[in-house]
Amino acid sequence: MIKINLLGDALAQSGAKKGGDKTSAEPVQVYTGEGGSRSSLPIAGVVVGLAIAALGGVYYLWLNGEFTRAEKKKADLERDKKQYEPFIALEKKFREKKESLQKKEEVMTTLKRQQTLPVHFLEELANSLPDDVWFKKITQKGTTITIDGEGRNFEAINAFYGNLQSRTRWFKKINYPGAKRTTTGSFEFSISFELQNAV
Repeated sequence: MIKINLLGDALAQSGAKKGGDKTSAEPVQVYTGEGGSRSSLPIAGVVVGLAIAALGGVYYLWLNGEFTRAEKKKADLERDKKQYEPFIALEKKFREKKESLQKKEEVMTTLKRQQTLPVHFLEELANSLPDDVWFKKITQKGTTITIDGEGRNFEAINAFYGNLQSRTRWFKKINYPGAKRTTTGSFEFSISFELQNAV
C-alpha cells in the first residue's frame, strides 16, 4: 500500500503563495567570503615587500655612515701620524744612541775586568800555593788554566788541590789526575781548572 503525503506539498505551495510577492521580487545573494581573502593576499605581500625594502634602506644608510666615520677617523690618524713623525724620528735616534752607549759601557767594563783579572788570579793562586809546591809552566786556553808543577811530596800537592777547591769564587771544574815521582825524588803533577771572573 502506498501512502502519499499530499498535505506537505499543499503546505509548501500555500507558503510559497503567501510570501511569493516578496521573495520573487528580490533575488537572494549568498556571500561565502572566499573572494575577500584572495584579494587581501597581494596587499599583504606588497606591505611586507615595502617593509623589507625600508629595512634594507635603513641598514644601507647605517653602513654608509659607519664607512664615512671610519674614513674620517683614518684621515685623522694619518694627519696625527704626520704631525708626530718628527718626534718619532727623534725618539728613535735617542734610542739608538742609548743602545750604542750601553754597548760601549759594556765593552769598557769588560776590558776593565779583564785588566784586573790577571792580578786577582795570581794573587789567589799565590795564596793557594803551599811552600813545598812550585810551578814549572802555566798555560791558558780561553778560561781554562793548566798548571804543570812539582812538589816535595804528595801531601803538599794534595794541599794545593784542596786550596783550589775551597776558592770557589775563582776556580771551578778542577781536574787533578794525580802526581808521579821523578828521578830526583820530587813529584810532578798537572792541575787544570776553569777561571771564573769574580771581579
